[in-house]
Amino acid sequence: MACTCALQVISQDRAFKLRAESEEMRATATNTEHAEQLVKLVAQFRLATHLYLSPASASEAARADGEMTDVAIRIGEQINALRASGMELYGLPQDIAVLNDIDQHVATIAEVRGNPASGRAERGAIDERNAQMASLAAAIEAKASADRDGAYDQLSRSSHNWQMLVIGAGTVTIAFALLILIDLLRNILPALRRMHVALRRLAEGDLDFEVGDFRLRELRALSGSLETFRRNAQAVKNLAFTDPSTGLPNRRAFVERTARKLGAGNGSIFLVMLADIDRFKHVNDDYGHAVGDRLVKLIGERMKELLGNEAIIARTGGDEFALCTMLPKGAAAATLGTDLVGAMRAPFDLGDYNVAISISLGLVETTTGESEDEVNALINQADLALYASKNGGRNRATRFTADLEEERELSRALERDLALALDDGQLRMVYQPIHSIAGGEDEVEALVRWQHPLLGEISPARFIPAAERSGLMVQLGYWIVQRALDDLSRWPHLSMSINLSPLQLQQDGFVGFLMDCCRQHAITPQRVILEVTESLSIERNTRALMTLNLLRNAGFRIALDDFGTGYSSLCMMKTFKFDRLKLDRSLITDLGKDPTSQAVFDAAVTMALRIGAEVVAEGISEEGLVDPVRSAGCTHVQGYHYSRPIEAEAVNGYYESGPTVDRKSDRKVA
Repeated sequence: MACTCALQVISQDRAFKLRAESEEMRATATNTEHAEQLVKLVAQFRLATHLYLSPASASEAARADGEMTDVAIRIGEQINALRASGMELYGLPQDIAVLNDIDQHVATIAEVRGNPASGRAERGAIDERNAQMASLAAAIEAKASADRDGAYDQLSRSSHNWQMLVIGAGTVTIAFALLILIDLLRNILPALRRMHVALRRLAEGDLDFEVGDFRLRELRALSGSLETFRRNAQAVKNLAFTDPSTGLPNRRAFVERTARKLGAGNGSIFLVMLADIDRFKHVNDDYGHAVGDRLVKLIGERMKELLGNEAIIARTGGDEFALCTMLPKGAAAATLGTDLVGAMRAPFDLGDYNVAISISLGLVETTTGESEDEVNALINQADLALYASKNGGRNRATRFTADLEEERELSRALERDLALALDDGQLRMVYQPIHSIAGGEDEVEALVRWQHPLLGEISPARFIPAAERSGLMVQLGYWIVQRALDDLSRWPHLSMSINLSPLQLQQDGFVGFLMDCCRQHAITPQRVILEVTESLSIERNTRALMTLNLLRNAGFRIALDDFGTGYSSLCMMKTFKFDRLKLDRSLITDLGKDPTSQAVFDAAVTMALRIGAEVVAEGISEEGLVDPVRSAGCTHVQGYHYSRPIEAEAVNGYYESGPTVDRKSDRKVA
């Protein structure tokens, strides 16, 4: 690049000089033409003078007189042109004056011609003057020619110098380019080829070679990283059938070993099981991943102790195990699964911590499974049973049945049909009254219902999870909010509870959407209670907590639904000040029958009241539950004892009839 720049500078400089020298060459050539013309004109003048002074006839004298005058004028013009071009005429050996007053010379010639008394002396003076003019013209021509030749020689020398400089700079540039090319061919390209071969072998999974060293600094750093990668990949390849944290087989090893075990079973009954640690994420968050890995390893060891060394126990995920064991004669598969779940409840000693966990288990019985495809099919069936255990409340074992597969197909169908239901008007809202024990404001809880054209009424417990799995929960949630607030705008004397999905609270723009809906329907936020469940885990979800704070600051009341169904409720109450707690019906069912249940219920109500929250007892289905919830201090009640969910058209009529917390309702179930 430096040579190229130098070549450009040289070429530019030479170009400017050549332009100036070319101009000088053109000027000197023009002067030479003028000088040559001057010589010719002086010769013509001498001839015309001779004819004029010695004419053969009067007509010839007249013609010579006109020609002499005309040539004298043209001689003057050439002298002026030479002077205008800048040619120096005063440095000549001859006197330039012989050409300056040529008009006087013409007049003298005319006098001599017209004076019969003039003699040889006057004519000799005229000839002498003409000879001097010829000599001067020749000198001017010689000087102009010399100037032209000098300018030409200078231009030739400059052109030659330019050519040599260009050749020299070009030669240096080519030399550098050749050096670079030689280095490229001898050093860089071979190194790149070696690197390409190494990368291709690594990409093809070939790890049995060394990347080698490279002299190029850039490739040396890359080769070191590639060699480290190759060694690590080789180590990983060696562990392809082993979970590194626990030393247990991984999924790939489990499938292969189980296929061999089932193939050699000789008709024995085997159990293929999937186990999942309940809320394992909380363990990692609370104690760290190192403790989590240690816990997984101890769980695997305890499973091995219970099932024996012949059992295949593999870790197939972060918190998931796959198991295969022979079912002992006379034993029941459900009993073995329940025993395995129960064995996991005892706390695990992790040094500084004692951690208690539970597992959910799905199991399937089989006598065959010789191929890996068959084993994978068994794993899928066990996974369905595991999913049923989780939906059933976790900490339990579920045996696979054909109903579970039908349930899965139904769930998939619901996921497909839900989008169509939103567009076709298959969804509707119903409302269940909530009564204040102290006679406060009247309320309803908004509940969504789906009338499927083929399957009939679909429970929200079925299609809400389907909406969350299919990604339609946000769209469904928006529809519920818009429809519920539209109905609330017709009931200015009521407040309304609306259930929110955790996905809605993490959706961008949800707060603005809710505020816009309230403004559109002229509803103050104080009339709206937003219910969230403890599955939200706001103490671990900063975005959801921020959204709830924004909603509360805007005037909405926030309620914690299903309080008492899980261990994280207390953490949520510590993290966020709820306006209302809705006690789960599982805390209410045995009131008045079991003193322990009454004590737990009273403690939950007292705690809620101490933090300034309202308490709603839901699931009041019979008269016998009314007095226990009153005496415990609940502020609101809700349940079939008062009213089942009713259609929107019946809400005004329900409250116009003057309902109280003591009335019973046999209204049509919605």
